[in-house]
Amino acid sequence: MKVGVIGSSHGIKGFIKLFTEGDTLQYVKPPLSCTVEDPRGNQTIIHIEEIKQNGNHFLLKLKGYDTPETVVKYRGFSLLWKREDLPKPEEGEIYTEDLVGLLAISKESKTPLEYIVTQVIDNPAHPILELKPKSGEGETVLIPFLNRFVGDWNLESKTLEIIEWEQWFEV
Repeated sequence: MKVGVIGSSHGIKGFIKLFTEGDTLQYVKPPLSCTVEDPRGNQTIIHIEEIKQNGNHFLLKLKGYDTPETVVKYRGFSLLWKREDLPKPEEGEIYTEDLVGLLAISKESKTPLEYIVTQVIDNPAHPILELKPKSGEGETVLIPFLNRFVGDWNLESKTLEIIEWEQWFEV
């Protein structure tokens, strides 16, 4: 499961920035090994020696990488984590990957909308949900994953409430 994206190097000792969607890294204790994936899907194991929070991102110190020039090779890579190693979400929280496959229903009428969440797109402001028709025919709908557009989800019934669904088709 993707927990962040590696950015540029930081300082002279080989730290690298990691931008995440949440506070997952606050609960892990190095040293630890994890997987990184380049934009083409190739994966590599890295060993994290140190994690520090720094403003809106984290700083990682990787074993064997002691200068900015050596660590920059991972810029743009995704940091992946095994699901079982992640903390359980708090009440009212969800890992965004759990939204994929949920059937959209109208919050107002509770009726199925015949659209399924097919992807959660990373976006600096907030995640964006991509919904496609169950039948495969029809237009793709993109909805910001914000409380004013998305209601409750139910992982047991595999449903996700969309608020005022009709607004996404008005031109």
